[in-house]
Amino acid sequence: MDREQVQKIWLALYGAGLIAVGITILVQGQFLLFPAAQIGGAVIMFNGLHQIIRAYVKKQRIPLISGLGFLLLGAVTVFVPGMTLGLLTLALSLYVLLNAAVKLIDFIAALRNKIAPDDIFADFFAFVSFLTFGVIMLFGSFYSQRMLLLISGIYCVLYGLTELTDFVREVIPNRAKTAMRRKIRVSLPLFISTFFPLGVLKNYQKRLDSREIDIEKLLAEEKVNDDDAKPNIHVLIHVSGDGVGMMGHCDLYVDGEVLSYGNYDESSARLFNALGDGVMFVSEFDKYINFSVYSDKQMVFDYGLKLSDEQIARVREEIKRIKGSVYRWKPPYQRALERGEEAKPEDFTDYCSGLWHGTDAKFYKFRSGKFRSYCVMSTNCVLLADSILSKAGTDIIKIVGIISPGAYYDYLQREYLLENGLVVSRDIYSKYNVAESLPTFD
Repeated sequence: MDREQVQKIWLALYGAGLIAVGITILVQGQFLLFPAAQIGGAVIMFNGLHQIIRAYVKKQRIPLISGLGFLLLGAVTVFVPGMTLGLLTLALSLYVLLNAAVKLIDFIAALRNKIAPDDIFADFFAFVSFLTFGVIMLFGSFYSQRMLLLISGIYCVLYGLTELTDFVREVIPNRAKTAMRRKIRVSLPLFISTFFPLGVLKNYQKRLDSREIDIEKLLAEEKVNDDDAKPNIHVLIHVSGDGVGMMGHCDLYVDGEVLSYGNYDESSARLFNALGDGVMFVSEFDKYINFSVYSDKQMVFDYGLKLSDEQIARVREEIKRIKGSVYRWKPPYQRALERGEEAKPEDFTDYCSGLWHGTDAKFYKFRSGKFRSYCVMSTNCVLLADSILSKAGTDIIKIVGIISPGAYYDYLQREYLLENGLVVSRDIYSKYNVAESLPTFD
C-alpha cells in the first residue's frame, strides 16, 4: 500500500471518527464529561512521565521541567476533574472575549477608515456575538458547561466534515473536485495552530543538525515534473526561534515580486506594536529570502500553488486594485540619505530601515480601506494574503476572529500532502541551504 492510499484511508477514518466524537459529545456529553476529563488527565500524566524518562536518559533539563509540569497537570485533572473543567471553561470564555475585543477594534478602525457599510456591520455583529457568548460562559455557571460541550461537539463535527471533504476530493474525478472546492474551511483551534511553524522549525533544525535529512532535500520537493503544473503563485511562511517571529509571518510571491504587509512604521506603533499604520512593501525574492534567513534568523517555507489562467487573472486584478489604494512611504534611513545626511545603517534601529537597506524594498501606506490600520490579531499579514488568494475562488481559510500564520501553514501543508491538492511544490529556505550575500546598492 503506497503513501497516497494510506493518506486517503486516514482522511476517511479520521473524519468519520471526529464526527462520531462530536455527535457523542452533543448527545451524551454531560454524562461523559468527568470520565473523559479523567482519561485525558491520565494520558497527560503518561506523556509527562515519558518526557521525564527521556530527559533523565539524555540528561536534558528543559524536557524534565516540561515533563514535571505535564505530570502535575495530569494528576490534577484525574483527581480534581471539576477544577480542570472550570479552568478550561474560564480559558475558553476569556478567548471568546478576546475575539470580541479584536472585532471591536476592527469596528472602530472601519469607522475611522470609512469602510463599506457591509463590512462595518459584519465587524459589529461579530463583536456583539462574541461578547454575548463570552459573558454567558464567564458568568453563567449552569450554561458555561453546556456551552463548552455545544462548542466542542459542533467543532468536532465540522472539522470531521472538512476531513471527509478532503477524502472525497482525493477519490472523485478532477472535474468534480474543481466544482466542489470549498469557500469556507474549518481549521484547528488558534492555541494549537499558532505555534505550528515554530514546532516545525525546531524539528527541522534538530534533524538537520544531526544530518538525519539531507540539506539538498530542503529544496525542489515538487510533487510533479510536468511544466504545465508548475506553480504560478507562492505563499511564504516565515518563522524564527524567538520573539514575535515564533508565531510566524506570511507573504505572497507572484510575478517576480514579494508582497508583504505589517506594522513596519514604528513611529505609528502602539499597544506593544499590536496596532499601527498598515504598511505594505514590495521586494525582489532573492534579496528578501537572504535578508529573512540571515538578518531575521528565520526559516522560510515556500508553498507553490497552481492556479488556472482565470484564477491567476483574478489574483492579479486584486493586487492591482490594492496597489491602486496606496501611496509611497519611505523608512527613516532612506529619508535621511535622500536629505543628504551622512547616515549609516547602524544609526537606525527600526526594522523597516534595516529591511530597506538589505532588500531595497519599496514601502507603501494605504489611503483608505481595511488595510489602512494594522491589528496583529485581525488585519495582519495573513489577511492580506487571504484577501488576494480568495479572489481565485480557492478554499483558503476564511476566519472570523483572530487569525494567525500558523492556520495558513496548517492548510498549506495539508494541501501539499494531498495527491491532488492545490499546493504542487514546497521549498524550505534556511541557513543550511541559502548562501549569505551582503546588500550592494548604488
